[in-house]
Amino acid sequence: MTRFRKPWRLLGISLASVAAVAVTLAVIQDATKGKQAYGGEITMEHTYLNPMKLDQEWEDYGIGDPYVLRFNGRYYLYCSTKDWRVGIKAWSSEDLVSWQYEGLVTEEPLTEGAYAPEVVYWNGSFYMYTSPGGKGHYVLRSDNPTGPFQIETDNLGLSIDGSVFIDDDAKWYFTYAASGGIMASTMKDPYSIDVGSKLNTSLGHWTEGSMIIKRQDRYYMTYTGNHVFSRGYRVNYAVAHDSPNGIYSIPENNPIIISTNDEFNGLGHSATVLGPDMDSYYIVYHNLAGRSAEGPPIRMLNMDRLIFNGDKMSVAGPTHGIPVQAPALPVFHDVLGGPEPRGERWEHQKLVNGAAAWISSLSTDNRFTAEFNAVLTDENVPAGSEDADFEALFSYEDGDHYRGIRVDGKDMSMSMFERAGGQEVITQSVSLPNGMDMTKHHALRIESGDHGTRVYWDGILLLSDKEMKGTAGRIGYSWSPALKPELRYTAFSNEANGSSDQDVLKQVPGTMEAIHGVQDSVERNEYAISDKETPDGSYAITVLQDHKGLTFPVYVKEDGSYLLSAMVSNASAGARLVLDAGGERKEILLDPSWFSEESEWTKIPLGSVQLRKGPQWLSLTRKKGDVSIRYIESSLISPVAPRHDVEFTDVYGSWNLANGQAELLSEGQEGKLFGGDPRWSNYEVSFQLTATEEASGEASVLLRTSNESDFPDQVRDSFMGYELSFRNGRVILKRISYEVNEEMASGFLELEEHQPAEIKVRLEGAAIHVYANGGEDPIVSWLDPNAFLNGRVGLRTSSKGWTFSPLTVEPIEMQ
Repeated sequence: MTRFRKPWRLLGISLASVAAVAVTLAVIQDATKGKQAYGGEITMEHTYLNPMKLDQEWEDYGIGDPYVLRFNGRYYLYCSTKDWRVGIKAWSSEDLVSWQYEGLVTEEPLTEGAYAPEVVYWNGSFYMYTSPGGKGHYVLRSDNPTGPFQIETDNLGLSIDGSVFIDDDAKWYFTYAASGGIMASTMKDPYSIDVGSKLNTSLGHWTEGSMIIKRQDRYYMTYTGNHVFSRGYRVNYAVAHDSPNGIYSIPENNPIIISTNDEFNGLGHSATVLGPDMDSYYIVYHNLAGRSAEGPPIRMLNMDRLIFNGDKMSVAGPTHGIPVQAPALPVFHDVLGGPEPRGERWEHQKLVNGAAAWISSLSTDNRFTAEFNAVLTDENVPAGSEDADFEALFSYEDGDHYRGIRVDGKDMSMSMFERAGGQEVITQSVSLPNGMDMTKHHALRIESGDHGTRVYWDGILLLSDKEMKGTAGRIGYSWSPALKPELRYTAFSNEANGSSDQDVLKQVPGTMEAIHGVQDSVERNEYAISDKETPDGSYAITVLQDHKGLTFPVYVKEDGSYLLSAMVSNASAGARLVLDAGGERKEILLDPSWFSEESEWTKIPLGSVQLRKGPQWLSLTRKKGDVSIRYIESSLISPVAPRHDVEFTDVYGSWNLANGQAELLSEGQEGKLFGGDPRWSNYEVSFQLTATEEASGEASVLLRTSNESDFPDQVRDSFMGYELSFRNGRVILKRISYEVNEEMASGFLELEEHQPAEIKVRLEGAAIHVYANGGEDPIVSWLDPNAFLNGRVGLRTSSKGWTFSPLTVEPIEMQ
């Protein structure tokens, strides 16, 4: 038997329910008993449902390839145009849930069947990129997000699904679709795209729908494939630290969006947008609802929350048909739209330096994100005026104690300053991007907290001071008398640096990052945080004290039995944990035999619990011994019936299934069979495999599979799970997740023609053992450190020379 160590891969109005959730999160520590009693009501006052149905969608077509632009505190949604129709539709929203139809934002004849329009704002102009009919890209321009957009270029080519990313140095990049991977180009200006190069962001076949965001100095690219009509259409992501068009790492939690269920499948072509609280991120995507009478796909709009943990990005979903908490709104916001703030939300004050200031009536906490939108001056103020300072104020206590960002219209610079005790200290200064026009709309966003203070100009990071820790106070404006600014959307929330990821409800089934289960106790030496030894660059939590642990607010999709597992360090072997969920309490010993020798981290099954649908709490507590945890995973499971033969319910290819046996009828044309329940967890599979003189290639049994898809224009391995293959005297165990096919372990078994081989496979927790012909010792063994812990069974071959007996399945209990 041979085992292979595989490294982690680093490669109108919406008809949905509406707006903003209030979630009360309270954790009560029972110090006398050393137990964590978690409580506090979780209320979901406003929710929405996926998929969404919007007013004035394209008839018999819906919303496909959605893209959302955030501008001046409002959201603008664009989508593909139905084939053979002209114009591009748009909707707007304040909260990402209630959408108002804005009409056609362009009626240019060249926009017939416009694919995947995307819009970026820069220095007074909105630039739209689209490939009508998939026949090359055009750039359109407008002064407003709702148009009218006018064609500005000839056909630029470059396939489909073009997307623009502007980096912090104000350099522009263009990514687009190709077979075998996303292409990336630099741009000289909004209308000029250089020759591109292929990135390593590939779904193994046609790859499209790319988008890049930058968050905390990391580039995150999302991309989709392989075919819009495939059930297995999905979204992956990749992470880079150095460059948006360089080498990306491909995390192992891909795909982050996939579902091949009859009622919800074909999920893809996503876009990512900053949430209304200016801290959270949301991903919009479509699902496939069918084929229109004219042939094109019918698609619907969906949206889910993104969750971040270091390099790792995950989706709280995909959700379907269940209430989801709507995006949180800012604590304070005012649309403004004039030369001065008015009303009860603002106070007019005098600063110590004599300047006038407008200050908000509400104050931020020590941690906050604030945004200031304005046209800094009108066209009547001479360029380069000596008196052209515009200030966004924050952490304001009084006229002599505050912080601010000063934009100097004379030398086109921006500086961060702090004033106290009659003295002003400038902590940092930077030049604005070339060509900035102060008579156009610009946005300043300030993030401040324990991590320091960051300042963004029109979405790009220009200032960062780790020493300027967040301080509570009000926000406001001040400007030189010569300026005539138009103040626009102004807001703050008490979230920053991803803090909102902790309080958002986690989906069950789904994943909970350990770092989001710590309830503000890190400074009390109860926990340690590290990303130094995690293979995916995420942060792990080490629980340092007994009776301390992790607590999560969760939403359970449906009543049922759920398997909980945790990705823990191998150094945690022997520790004892306590799981509290659904009114049950389970004590778990992390048995050393459960840990893989091939990795420093292993996903350990913690056992099953019965959960009721709806919001509730879940906790995992250290009882004894050191334990380090990266994440907790939950999956819906169903008991395996007593020993029985599997009925194949999904048949792909031409098969002879007479007399209880399975034989492929067409040589060289792959066939697959799937049966059982994707919720099965621990079971034993036994069968007979017979090779005839016609046998060629390999014959395989598929184990713990889910998200299966069959379509000609996609990767060959379109499922997630394990494949046990028999070929040329070898038995090979592979771990497959669509384009990722890894050989994990192998053994030897000679098959004699027309002599059935008796095969038994035992799947228990993360361990897989394969036995042949009644032998007591396994011919293949593997303990997967990142195991698929549930799924159904199947068969696969491309040769008609193989005969499979029925697959007999029986349950086994974890020891």
